[in-house]
Amino acid sequence: MMDGEYIIHGDQLKVPISNESLGLALYNALLGSTEAPIFIDSVSGETVSNKALLKNSCLLAEALRNYGLGKNDIIGICSENSLYYCNPVLAALYCGVPLTTFSPYYTTGELLHVANLSQPSIIFCSLGSSAVVLNVKGQLKVTPKIIILDQKDDHNGCQSVENFIKENVPKNFDVNKFQPSPVNAKEDVAFVLYSSGTTGLPKGVMLTHYNYNASISIFGDIFQSKPLNTPGLAFMPLCHAYGLYLVAWKIIWGGLVVIMNKFSPEVYLRCLQDYKIEDLNIVPSIGNFLAKSDLVEKYDLSNIKQIFCGTAPLSKDIEQILIKRFKVNGVQQGYGMTETTAGAISPILNTNAIGSCGCVLPSLSARIVDVDTGKSLGPMQRGELWCRGSVIMKGYINNPEATKDAIDTDGWLHTGDIAYYDENHAIYVVDRLKEIMKCKGHQVAPAELEAILMNNAKISDVAVIGVPHERDGEVPFAFVVSVPNQTLTEEEVKDFLADQVAPYKQLRGGVKFVNQIPRNGSGKILHRVLRDQYIRETIKA
Repeated sequence: MMDGEYIIHGDQLKVPISNESLGLALYNALLGSTEAPIFIDSVSGETVSNKALLKNSCLLAEALRNYGLGKNDIIGICSENSLYYCNPVLAALYCGVPLTTFSPYYTTGELLHVANLSQPSIIFCSLGSSAVVLNVKGQLKVTPKIIILDQKDDHNGCQSVENFIKENVPKNFDVNKFQPSPVNAKEDVAFVLYSSGTTGLPKGVMLTHYNYNASISIFGDIFQSKPLNTPGLAFMPLCHAYGLYLVAWKIIWGGLVVIMNKFSPEVYLRCLQDYKIEDLNIVPSIGNFLAKSDLVEKYDLSNIKQIFCGTAPLSKDIEQILIKRFKVNGVQQGYGMTETTAGAISPILNTNAIGSCGCVLPSLSARIVDVDTGKSLGPMQRGELWCRGSVIMKGYINNPEATKDAIDTDGWLHTGDIAYYDENHAIYVVDRLKEIMKCKGHQVAPAELEAILMNNAKISDVAVIGVPHERDGEVPFAFVVSVPNQTLTEEEVKDFLADQVAPYKQLRGGVKFVNQIPRNGSGKILHRVLRDQYIRETIKA
């Protein structure tokens, strides 16, 4: 539906949004379910049942309460994906204490930045990530207690979870009498997650219990006609919004979650085959792998019924290859960002337009705005995508200026993404506003050129940036990863693109062959890292 101001509104939500704690919803789901495995390790086959998860998370929650943590504290977790990861996640939610997640692959500098934003009182970490956590501990504004998740004994001055519970939970504690703490769902923060940092340092995104409840209700509404308890594959880092949401979804609606410690092509494909994954949730880098890798042919993936891609646009050509290879009706591309909890736009609502990320989800609104005039635009006109509704973040932690810049006084989130919509209100995301190049006065989207170059059979991965040019302002420059055992020259890459685009979009900045393209945890290309690399190398030259 659209009003006279060119504002697109989603349908009315049929499933009510809970005003209770997200922790209570997860607790009740585990409590009311029949005992069955809920997590399984993709390599070892070790499992954790829903009842074991409930018991362990309640014990840890009681320990956190008795330790003295409250709503003004923050609990952090820095770990690879594991069977233990969700214990502190659930425990924090039960206590009504905000939880923040750190990537186990952060450098010391990166962890120092984000941990000083959120200032956790406790950080749960794996043995593997403990070194970087201990390195920054003494430099933080708030010195946290460090607890090891995956060791029975204390390690290097860090207490184990088992010993922390023994120290803070009396022996006569009855798990069956435990109750999650009440919260103000619309005000109290459930998670502090970090923006992708594709255009700068990450910011801490505050998501409330209500934000999460709203997202669960929205997707519960649109998925109500299909089984929700099918197996899921957690290959994305659980510290990322996409991976964390998958686990919360499966706890509430049921279904086994296969936990991958890290991405391995063979393990990933074997899990898709052995656990008969029907709904394939991917990111563009995985989509490119599935479209081009010969490994795919070694596995029986006939069970896949639907492919859904999120976090960044997937090119139309890769989409078509996936449709043909997996014999599915289409590849559904949704749109969301950390600041919108999980998603704001979805193709599930009767949208099959190739390249579109779908229509606005129930109870939400969107508009396309001219970046110069601030006026809403009509169909087929490109501008910045703005979103509003119940899934929009509360703001950025300890950063009121950034919050003010992102969310205006009318509640519109300025996404920073360039998009347009067609006559059917299907929305197409073109690129990031800050990554658009100005070539001879023309706006050029790196994603457009990247999508074309990915159709070259000799190119495994690619990223395009704008580099300074004395006459034209900027010109495109490509970083290219070639397919193993293939010979590819700079001229071949340039000619391949030149045949398909206008002269001002051609790679007149040059081509550089690299071993890999830097991406963040959700698979988005880190263009800023490549721009910095280009500048450094130019200065050296």
